[in-house]
Amino acid sequence: MKEQIEKLKSFYNNNKQKVNFFGSAALIMLIIIIVIAIAVKFVGTNMSYEKLEEILEQATVKYLEENPDIRPTSTNPTIAVSTNTLIENKYIKDLKKYVKDSSCTADILVDYVIENDYKYQAYLTCNNFHTEKFMDTIKNNNKISQVGEGLYEMNNELVFRGQNPNNYISFANELWRIVKIDRNNNIHIILTETEDDNIYGTWDDRYNSEMESNYGINNYALSRALITTKDLFQKKYLENKEYLSKFDLCIGKRGEASTNRDGSLECNEIIKDQDIGLLPIYDFMNASLDALCSTSLSRECQNYNYLTDNDYKWWTMTADMKDTYSAYSVSYSGEVYSEYTSGNSILRYVIALSSDVLYKSGVGTKEDPYIVR
Repeated sequence: MKEQIEKLKSFYNNNKQKVNFFGSAALIMLIIIIVIAIAVKFVGTNMSYEKLEEILEQATVKYLEENPDIRPTSTNPTIAVSTNTLIENKYIKDLKKYVKDSSCTADILVDYVIENDYKYQAYLTCNNFHTEKFMDTIKNNNKISQVGEGLYEMNNELVFRGQNPNNYISFANELWRIVKIDRNNNIHIILTETEDDNIYGTWDDRYNSEMESNYGINNYALSRALITTKDLFQKKYLENKEYLSKFDLCIGKRGEASTNRDGSLECNEIIKDQDIGLLPIYDFMNASLDALCSTSLSRECQNYNYLTDNDYKWWTMTADMKDTYSAYSVSYSGEVYSEYTSGNSILRYVIALSSDVLYKSGVGTKEDPYIVR
């Protein structure tokens, strides 16, 4: 035994530097492991609520893959999966393991789209956060108005009216205004500011037999404007398509003396299920709070109307029924004119956000526009 001890002493004396080095290295490794463990725990309980939504949705995908019999169907298009179900079946841990807020509860709604295609959305309710649809944010932030600028109930739709309501939204790196929430809960937004130079063009410039010249033909279903806006959608917004919904284009013609403002003239003829269009003239008229805005050409329609807050001339989607070659445009000053469709103006187009789009931030002002997710 004494001989073994002497050998160990001799080994230590001859290899003192190596022993100290490896001892220090082991200590450093231990410290690193402890720091990583603490960091993992800290990060785990400081996860963003949006990240937790993603985890819940991914877990629900796996749960339904392994339990296909409870998936939504065309006859039962929506189901709700509770976090308790996911926890009990070990797809997720308790929610307080992810976020500090121990009050959180959640359900995951799964919608049938087409066969074997489903849409997942987690809805969290916590003390400091709750998942909110953008449509609900608009309604909560803008109580239905009777006077003054704001949100009005008109023609079974919720319509923004007035000089400067809080209806700005930043989407696809461009600035828009919210026009209305339609009766199908699609949120119509109209382009306001963009750096794209390709949105300037004619409504239509085809040869018109009546005029024996290229004055254009005022049939929107066959117009250059329809083709151009569709091309723009394909080039600019396909990557954002998950946020968008198809909607019907109201392309009926309108007489200059008509006082109708409920959309029945324009919507007498529609193109169904489109991704993009221009603004029908009745939506422009309804944005004005001036009681004397009675016809499409009433000069008062430019008053108290946020759609005139720009420095360019732009086409609406509505043709003038007086002839085969005129359509309504909005001038720099906000006055509406009926002019040859072959003229050049901004194609100020409209797209529709889905009713399921979620609120992220913003209050709807130009300085702090809404942002969705």
